[in-house]
Amino acid sequence: MSWPRTIWAQARQINALLRWPALPGDDAPPELFFERLRAEGKASEAALFLGQALPRFEAVLWAAQVAAPFAGSADAAAMAAVQAWLANPAEPQRRAAGTAALQGPPATAATLAASAVFHSGGSIAPPDQPPAAPPREVAGTLAAVAVLAAVATAGADHRAALDHALDLGTTLARREAETTP
Repeated sequence: MSWPRTIWAQARQINALLRWPALPGDDAPPELFFERLRAEGKASEAALFLGQALPRFEAVLWAAQVAAPFAGSADAAAMAAVQAWLANPAEPQRRAAGTAALQGPPATAATLAASAVFHSGGSIAPPDQPPAAPPREVAGTLAAVAVLAAVATAGADHRAALDHALDLGTTLARREAETTP
């Protein structure tokens, strides 16, 4: 099934963002390459690939969906900031997520998702400085790493949690784009 949410026509375009070398079959559509990664047991690589294939909003939504069940009380501010941005993806919410990411516990799924929000667009420079855009791939990478960090806390159920997370991301990739009347 195709991925209408992605802008990429070939997997090699996404692989370039990940700085992966040319791979056999990377001229395939992204969804086929992703399924091949999964079939070959490369679930972590599939997560990183999906993080780049999804638009930034959907990548953050995916990270939030996966991270929320694993979030602890120390993650509350970061998760709240992510949810606030998802409800209203505007500059104040993006900046608040960046602050929450810096103040939260390092390298938790929630903090990584908040950092993905901050790097999703707009300037990453302080407000009183000249604008500085984040590199294109950072938000998707942070979202995918948030997913991987979340499922890593699943213990013995790690593999099942990662498979479920990849299924959630695939569902987002398969969604039709919303249209306005």
